[in-house]
Amino acid sequence: MAACILSTHQAKGLVNNSAMDVRSVLYETSAELSKINDGDKLVQVFMNIKKYMDVDEDSAPLKEKAEFKRVHYTPFLRLLVSNMGPRWVDLLTPERLELWDSFFLEGPPDQAFLVLLDSVERTKPSICLDRCVHVLERFLQRGALADLIWEICQQQLEPTPTPVLHDVILGRICSLPDHLANSLQKRNKPLFYPKNYYPRVAGAILRVLRMISDSLREGKGCSISFVSQVMGKVCMQGHQIELLSVLVPHLLTLLKSDCIYQRLSWRLVESVPERWMDALITGILQVARGPADVSKLLGDLVLKNKKVEYLFTQKMLFLQYCVQKEKLQSILGYLSLEKSRRPLMVKVLRELLEVWSSASVVKHSPHAQLLHLSRSILICLSLMNDDEIQSCKEEITFALVNGTHVYLDNSVLNTRRLGMLVSEALSKYLNPEPLHFEYEEDEEIKELKSLLSPPCICPSNVEESVKIPGESSPSNVSPPRNDDVKPEEGSRSASRSDSELDSDDDLVPYDMSEDTELKKSSAPAYIRDCMEVLLSDDLEKVEVTMRALAPLIRANTAATKEVSVELVKMLLHIDQPGIEHFEELRHEALVAATVVDPILASKYLTGEFYSLNYSLRQRMDILDVLASAAKDLSKLVAPAKSVKPKPQPANKSGTPNTAATADWKKIVEERIAMKTRRFGKGQSAPEPVSVPNSFHVVAGHFFFPLIQNFDRPVVTFDLLGEDRLVLGKLVHTLACLMHLSTNATVASQMGKALLEFVWVLRFHLDPYVRQGLLFCVSTILLSVPWERLMTDMGEEVIETQRWLADVTERDVDDDCRRIALNGLVLMEKLKKNLHGGNKK
Repeated sequence: MAACILSTHQAKGLVNNSAMDVRSVLYETSAELSKINDGDKLVQVFMNIKKYMDVDEDSAPLKEKAEFKRVHYTPFLRLLVSNMGPRWVDLLTPERLELWDSFFLEGPPDQAFLVLLDSVERTKPSICLDRCVHVLERFLQRGALADLIWEICQQQLEPTPTPVLHDVILGRICSLPDHLANSLQKRNKPLFYPKNYYPRVAGAILRVLRMISDSLREGKGCSISFVSQVMGKVCMQGHQIELLSVLVPHLLTLLKSDCIYQRLSWRLVESVPERWMDALITGILQVARGPADVSKLLGDLVLKNKKVEYLFTQKMLFLQYCVQKEKLQSILGYLSLEKSRRPLMVKVLRELLEVWSSASVVKHSPHAQLLHLSRSILICLSLMNDDEIQSCKEEITFALVNGTHVYLDNSVLNTRRLGMLVSEALSKYLNPEPLHFEYEEDEEIKELKSLLSPPCICPSNVEESVKIPGESSPSNVSPPRNDDVKPEEGSRSASRSDSELDSDDDLVPYDMSEDTELKKSSAPAYIRDCMEVLLSDDLEKVEVTMRALAPLIRANTAATKEVSVELVKMLLHIDQPGIEHFEELRHEALVAATVVDPILASKYLTGEFYSLNYSLRQRMDILDVLASAAKDLSKLVAPAKSVKPKPQPANKSGTPNTAATADWKKIVEERIAMKTRRFGKGQSAPEPVSVPNSFHVVAGHFFFPLIQNFDRPVVTFDLLGEDRLVLGKLVHTLACLMHLSTNATVASQMGKALLEFVWVLRFHLDPYVRQGLLFCVSTILLSVPWERLMTDMGEEVIETQRWLADVTERDVDDDCRRIALNGLVLMEKLKKNLHGGNKK
């Protein structure tokens, strides 16, 4: 017992002695490094430390090597980085600098990688930074990234792993291009670009998989979870194509040669955290060449992982409708390849039929989503056998009975075509005499019909799978042979050559640029009739009415004023996405109604702007209408004068010869103008006729209701909170109204209220809002006379000038600084004009 205790104490003493020896050597080395001025002496100190990193057993005891790598390696690397500078570059030749690099390239890769990245981020542009970047570049080029990942996989099998450190390394590996781009900026190396870096990460993952395979063959355990985390996080950051376009083809080649890689592939995807599974599955579907590749990579993961099942059976089929046709075929083909997964495909078809036949879905879904549902249904039908079709017979019958008439009743032509095509396909599986509709076959219909044939789900060739996508060239595509031309086409080409002799290509075509499509229904002639049509379900009548509504409103001002508020209310709430250019037509009609009856219409619009149950789009539409109506009202257009036509001279037959008179007079005037030399020109255009500004009378009705309730949050609307886009639009609209009120009697009151509004919001975080506020200041200066400004609000103007100066110097937005500078210049000009006028 005493001997055992003695041996234990002796072992502890040896360990402590080895630790003390390494610590004392490093302490002496750190003291010498800052004082050495001789290159040979510096190399000797390096070699004294290098013995703890050599593989040779005679260089240093194993315990001291382990102690150095575990405790002292990272501090020593930081010491090397802190001392690297011009002095060491002068002392060390290029060959000796290789010794400095070897400390990073031959030690534990995880510690060296972290020290290099931290040094690059913390070091300013210098020789030290250049050297660290050079070593990091060599670190990646020699494949040390695979050693780093393998080292973490080994550490995860230890009794006491360090998950915090592993998370740090994971983040640095996956976002290395971002870190280096922020640190190096224009001095960044091409190797660190995402398009060059992430393929190297894929190569490192393949190398680690080979190491894991060899370890399993030797009967040793290994963890693959860190490899899965690297793959998942890179995909989550949006670099699926760069990573998987290299990883997937090579991995598929390995799967064909060894069953161990098949198990590794399934385990690799299974171990990806669920928060990154969506990005990984999306990337695999983008890179895979078909459902066979997806099945090899995922196996039966859709049956084991609820997240993957949700992605394949819900999200990618019902919540996303921008999925390409090939991706849909891969998704549904993957579910159909194995017998254990086919029940999910049957379940998917039932849910697709239920959604497809829903009247609410057809009414409120865009055409792209309905096209996506139709594609999914047709692909499912092409992949299912008779027994599975019979199990869904009840759902197919329900979809035919309830869904077909919903599509046929729809007013959009493309939607009706989709319903006809899918109904024809479904009826083939129920009746020997299926439904048949007559419709025009465009490219979309032809593509959908091609989906009814089962897609090729055979695995791709080995050579093709190794090839990175995008390497195929146009030269590999063989041109069509002449043997493929049908006899009918040959006869047509022969007859075409004969008919070219008497072709009519030399005839001048009619000018049809201004022709309009004839409508069956005519536009109403009265405002009230238009309002009744707008409430109907006849899409063609609504379209004709909307196109004629704005001119009709301006032509019938008396009738419009009687129903102006009801008309504006109806136009504000109506929505007909099936009508071409509907938003522009509605905007024109609203502007016309507001111009005809500005007081009542503006009162309603400004009141509804702060009301409940309005979307942000509707509130922004209200602001657009008010601004456009104000511009229309402020146009200085003189009323048209009625001019009596002069009597034209008659020809011998007694009819006025207007055309001939106009022609010869025009020719004579042009000749005179060409041969006339003018030394000075007088007034080229008549003076404009001065007319009253119609907006000045109603400017207050537009302006003050908009500005008074901006700080009162509504349940669904908070201008000072998250709805900053609407706030910016409101600010610009107020500035526009202020500018259009120049020389109005109410301009000074508007300017004072607007200046107080600007002063409250001057420190807003959104640059778009600040730009609008600065624009408001400029419009106040232009709209309100300077004498009135200094009389009514002199202190506010002085404070505003100081704020503009502060914005010019400190604001982070370039446009804000530019607008503020313009405001300061405008203030100085107004002061000079005032002083100049007083002197005179």
